[in-house]
Amino acid sequence: MHLFFFTRGVKHQQDILLILLQGQFWQWKRKNLKTKKEEIMLVQGALRPSFLGSYEYVFPEECLSEVIAVLGISIEKERFQMKWLRRMMGLKKIPKKNYEEAKKISTEIMIKGSMRGLVKINVGGAGVNLIGLKEDRRGEMYGYLQEAL
Repeated sequence: MHLFFFTRGVKHQQDILLILLQGQFWQWKRKNLKTKKEEIMLVQGALRPSFLGSYEYVFPEECLSEVIAVLGISIEKERFQMKWLRRMMGLKKIPKKNYEEAKKISTEIMIKGSMRGLVKINVGGAGVNLIGLKEDRRGEMYGYLQEAL
């Protein structure tokens, strides 16, 4: 799945937000065609510059609600400019159900037996405006039935 967005705010705070986003790992589910079992891998989200100064974030499709939660977006803010841009870029609107699911996801996780934990990306002075989504194709690759990230 590809999530397109703009950042806003103080430039160096935007840079920190993007760096933190690049460091996130997501569970990628795929089916091993030899064993017929589902396997889960951790994959790092991929960030790349896109159209008109926007960014494209690539992650597993099943993680959309978690991505929205980690970005700290609690409600859908439909803006006319984003609607127009989404259509121009050929993107899909983010479903409302994902915003609802994101509200229920705890973004603070303590890892037992470790000094580490996970929290949402909360950078003061910077924010995100979501534009839309582009889905990846799914198919057989390298002995797996998977999403083509």
